[in-house]
Amino acid sequence: MRKSFLICFVLMLISTATYSQCDQAMIDKCSSSGSGVKYVKHFRIRFTEATKGKAPSQGNFAVMLNKGSHYRVYTCNDETKPGKTAVELTSDFSGKVGGNYNESTGAEYKAFDFICNKTGPYYLKMHFKDGKEGCGVCVLTLVTN
Repeated sequence: MRKSFLICFVLMLISTATYSQCDQAMIDKCSSSGSGVKYVKHFRIRFTEATKGKAPSQGNFAVMLNKGSHYRVYTCNDETKPGKTAVELTSDFSGKVGGNYNESTGAEYKAFDFICNKTGPYYLKMHFKDGKEGCGVCVLTLVTN
C-alpha cells in the first residue's frame, strides 16, 4: 500500500513539472515585458500537435476595444514546447487589423501595436504555427505614454 502511494505521489510530481512553464508565472513574465503599458487582459492557449489532415486547433477570444486608445499585444511561449504562437486581431467592420506573424515573409514579432479607430468588439485568433504542440500567452495592454 505504501509503495503504491509513493509511486502515485512521484507520478503526480512529474506530471506537475511537465506543465510548470505554462502557468501564472509565464503570464506574469509576459505581461511585465513592456514599460509604459498597463495590463488589460490575457489569453492563454495550450494544444497538442495537430494530426495530419486536420486543421490545427485555434483559440478564439472576443474583447471590447475603445476608440482613440493605443493597444499593444504581446505574445509569449513555453520554451520547452516547439509551438510558436501566432495571433491575429480582427473586427467585423475592418477585417484583419493586426498580428504578430507575417505569412508572406515568415517574420515573427514578439508584439504588435494597434490604435483603435472605432469602439466595438474585436476578435483574437490564436494558434501555433505549423500545428506544433505548445502553450502560449497573449497579453493585451494599453499604452499609457
